Amino acid sequence: MELLFLGTGASDWNGPDERGEYRRHASVLLDQSLLIDVTQSILDSIPDPGAVTDVFFTHSHDDHFDLEALKTLAPCRVYAHESWADSISGPGLTVIPLQAGVPVQAAGFHVIPMPSNHYADRENETTLHYLMEKDGKRLLYATDGGWLTTRENQIIGNRALDAVVFDATVGEGYEDDFQIFHHNSVDMIRLMCASLRKTGRLRETSPVFLTHLSRTLHEPQAVLEHRIEKPMIPCYDGLKAYI
Repeated sequence: MELLFLGTGASDWNGPDERGEYRRHASVLLDQSLLIDVTQSILDSIPDPGAVTDVFFTHSHDDHFDLEALKTLAPCRVYAHESWADSISGPGLTVIPLQAGVPVQAAGFHVIPMPSNHYADRENETTLHYLMEKDGKRLLYATDGGWLTTRENQIIGNRALDAVVFDATVGEGYEDDFQIFHHNSVDMIRLMCASLRKTGRLRETSPVFLTHLSRTLHEPQAVLEHRIEKPMIPCYDGLKAYI
């Protein structure tokens, strides 16, 4: 399974920062054909837009969902939770409403949507994480959201994860930031990984990718790479990985 991180930034990235660093809004492309979240910021990073057949949305915040950007990828299948899927429409877009815990097949992947601990502006919207499997490899995509919910823990069950992508909005030294109620800090991720390993659901060497990094709550990329221990990997735009 190939992962291409098209964007790794949180919503507060709207151009280069004072250090000259820049992150597009968080998005990942799997095996060149399945895309998770799309905004205008990542369109120029997609190697072959015509190869994208399936687009999954985690939620409707505008740093994850942009209808006009999505329309440029048509024709494609589009997946969003049923609580807001009916707001998505456009020529060439086949919209498939999702229910938490109900699997779907897409681009060769077996995908289970799971309810995440995040907020949304739309009334009654359910935000999602995804458990994805293809060719015997299993990926947990857990962005946006703070912690894993009880329901997610139940859905994962005793499945072993080959890799995890975690929301890491809050950096080290900012653990008292208000966003920990709906985003992760790096220390929160450490605790979840320790529990997943202890229960046999995350292998010791399985990579843990950190994405959705806030512009104001993290050190520069070079500092993160030096400070954060393996197998956690602070992502950057354009990072390609295989599991």
